[in-house]
Amino acid sequence: MAKLYSRLLGHYDGRPYFISVSVSPNINTVEDFSVAVHYNDPNTEREVQIARIDTAHETVHFDRLYRRNQPKDTNVDFSVWDAEQHLEENWRQYASTYAENHAD
Repeated sequence: MAKLYSRLLGHYDGRPYFISVSVSPNINTVEDFSVAVHYNDPNTEREVQIARIDTAHETVHFDRLYRRNQPKDTNVDFSVWDAEQHLEENWRQYASTYAENHAD
């Protein structure tokens, strides 16, 4: 799957949060996709995803990584562009919940 782009959403709790959109086979014929909200952890130099809507398991589903038990919601109907809009509109709430549930 090819990453189309990543862009900055904004800052929360001192961290910059990004949204990344990936599709396959291409932007004109989207058969599979992944849209994720994430930040880059400076301590581990890894991308930490907090929410993701994708087709990784042959159906569209919402990985709620911001919640402690990380439930997967398979009762969703998003296109790649709907997923991007939904995550963009709600990323601050997800970042806040992630911070609360994953505090060290």
